[in-house]
Amino acid sequence: MSIRQRASTWVAVGILVLLLLKISGLLKPLEDGTRFVLLPAGRWLSGAGAGLRNIFLGSPEYESLKQRNQELEQRLISLAVDYVQLHSLEEENKSLTTLVKFIQDSGYDAVPARIIARNPDPLSASILLDKGARDGVETGMAVVVGQGIFVGKVTGLQERVCTVTLISDISSRVAAASINQNVLIGLVEGRGNNVARLTLVPQAVDLKPDDVIVTAGTEDKIPADLPIGLVNEVEGKPTDPFKNAWLEPLAKIERIDLVLVLRPAVLRPAE
Repeated sequence: MSIRQRASTWVAVGILVLLLLKISGLLKPLEDGTRFVLLPAGRWLSGAGAGLRNIFLGSPEYESLKQRNQELEQRLISLAVDYVQLHSLEEENKSLTTLVKFIQDSGYDAVPARIIARNPDPLSASILLDKGARDGVETGMAVVVGQGIFVGKVTGLQERVCTVTLISDISSRVAAASINQNVLIGLVEGRGNNVARLTLVPQAVDLKPDDVIVTAGTEDKIPADLPIGLVNEVEGKPTDPFKNAWLEPLAKIERIDLVLVLRPAVLRPAE
């Protein structure tokens, strides 16, 4: 038997003996004596640690470190706020640049406006703008974002603010055309939950997925050829007089803060 094996055997025997002594209660006097000796030492060490802690907490070095830590926390908060504001300004600058380019390229007369409130009801999709009658806004005007993407029309008006009903609102109805056919082909109706549907499309109209749907221009204050969305899925049997299609909106209005209200005075400048 090797030395390692003998040592393992003695360890096992020792453990077995200790277990037997523990079970029989013969180790209790030794345990009590050890506890009697170590307990006062533990209490003394605990008290000494608390005293040292109190001394450290009351020291000028601790107060200096505490103040420095508070200063660093405030600086971190300030940097986070500055970053959020900078990011917001960058996004706003991009939106402004796109809107200005649209106005310059199209020649539309428009009122820039900021979204100041959103209706949380998924069926009643509407927004509140910070422009109203005193800014030249009228009910029925088209509201666009980005490169002239149509998102809704003005339905409520006050002196300083106006309400815009979005195309996904269940009460929204907008005359629509296909970008490939400059004629009225149906109505874009809101279905709630940011969903819109193209309805009453004659069966003879050629309509397929990914076709761009635009405004038809048959309404007094909504010009033609403003993009609305892409055809997602066409539904209807060949024997039906009409067919319908689900639309994929081109603008995510929940991510947008700036819009344009198109004035009726200049809808589509002459070529």
